[in-house]
Parts: sequence; structure tokens; C-alpha cells
Amino acid sequence: MRRLKIVLNGTWIGHPLHPMLTDVPMGAWTLTIIVDLIGLLFGVPQLGLASSIAAGIGVAGALAAAAAGLADWMDVGPPEKAIGAFHAAVNLSATILFLISVLMRWGRDWQLGWTTFVVALAGYLLVLTGGYLGGAMVFHNGVMVNRNAYRSGPDDFKPAVETRGLAEGQMRRVLVEEQPVVLLRLDGTIYALGAVCSHYGAPLNKGRIVGRTIRCPWHASRFALEDGRQVEGPACAGVPVYDCKVVNDQVQIKLRHSA
Repeated sequence: MRRLKIVLNGTWIGHPLHPMLTDVPMGAWTLTIIVDLIGLLFGVPQLGLASSIAAGIGVAGALAAAAAGLADWMDVGPPEKAIGAFHAAVNLSATILFLISVLMRWGRDWQLGWTTFVVALAGYLLVLTGGYLGGAMVFHNGVMVNRNAYRSGPDDFKPAVETRGLAEGQMRRVLVEEQPVVLLRLDGTIYALGAVCSHYGAPLNKGRIVGRTIRCPWHASRFALEDGRQVEGPACAGVPVYDCKVVNDQVQIKLRHSA
């Protein structure tokens, strides 16, 4: 079950899957409305089958998007959960209306009609409302955004901690040029990663070491010690990784920039 959830989160492509899938019903249902209008206003009944196919594709796409959205919704806090539940209810209502419209078209041998169009139009207005709510969750509440998108520096080696303050196998959180960093000595090697989980902002220093990864304490995302990449979701982005060196018994770090 967890494997399926991670697939639906989009970890495997490094991008949330839900917003990609929502383009399918939005595009298909927009085409449905346009083709219906052209056929009804200009008397082209042959367009009935085309708009019906588009409406059906939209319903299938909406179900896939709903599954991915549910996987994301499971990992958010109470304020976002409430908005997400309303968002889901609105979009589910839109999907049901389009499904009804498809069934009505089927009963009319795919012929155009103002009744089927009005039902689809009501669904379309609802899905626009659902899109607004989804945008609010992302842009106002920060759901499924990379919490480290604007992390920067240090670009040169800066002192982080004295070596005696870094015990084997224990994580320590420090601030270097106002950047939160978690340091870890493991088998004699010192690793430094961004201390904030990219998925929901959890403190990674409160997590666990699993093999050569840090597991997030909130939603169990895992990040590789060597390069900060996400190994397991729901996180879809890695965390910053820092190069380390020891100078005069001090651990110094600098941000490792992508090639």
C-alpha cells in the first residue's frame, strides 16, 4: 500500500503527480464545452460523438487525479486537510455531473443536446472552483512545494561545529549563515544535509538513520546522505547537501552546487 502511495505522490519523477494529472480532465472537459457549443450553435450534430469522447476521457482522468490527490492529502495538517476535503468534494461533484452527461449522451446515441450541455457546463463551473481551491492549497498553504527551494550558501567553507561536538552516529542541527544544517558522523565520515524536509518542513535532525539515509520523523521520506536526493517519498525533491572538511578540529561546510 505504501509503495502505491509513493507512486501516486510522484517521488519517482521528482515532481508531484497530482497537478500533472489534473491537466487531463481540465483539458478534456474544456474541449467538451467548446465542441458542444460549436455543434449546438452551428448545427453540426456530427460533433456529438467527439464531445462525448472528450467528456469520457475527462472522467477517467479525474479519477486518476483524485487518487493522486488523496495520496498527497493524507500527509497534510488540519488546516490544509479541511481545504483539501472541500476541494475533493467539489471536484467529485464535477466528475459526477460529467459522468451523468456522458450517460445522457449515450442514451441519445451521442447526439448533441442542450440538456446534456447544461449538465456538463455545471460540472465545468464546479471544476473551475475546485481548481481555485487547489491553487489556494499550493500557493497559500504551501502543500507539496519544495521547502528548500530558496536555500543558498555558504558558497565558501564556513565553520559549523567542533569535531568533538559531533559524536558517532548522532545527528546535530546547526545554523551556518542562517541555513539550518544537520551534521552526522557515520563510520568516520562526516555528512551534512539541509535540516528541513523538502516535503513538509519537518526537522530531519529528529529523524532516524536508515542505512545511508535520513528518514523524516513526520512522513517517513528518506534522503541519501551522499547527495541529499530523495530515496523514498512522499517527498518529491531532495534536500541541500554540503561538502565537509576538517580544519583545526573544526568541521567546515559549503553548499555543493549541482553540476
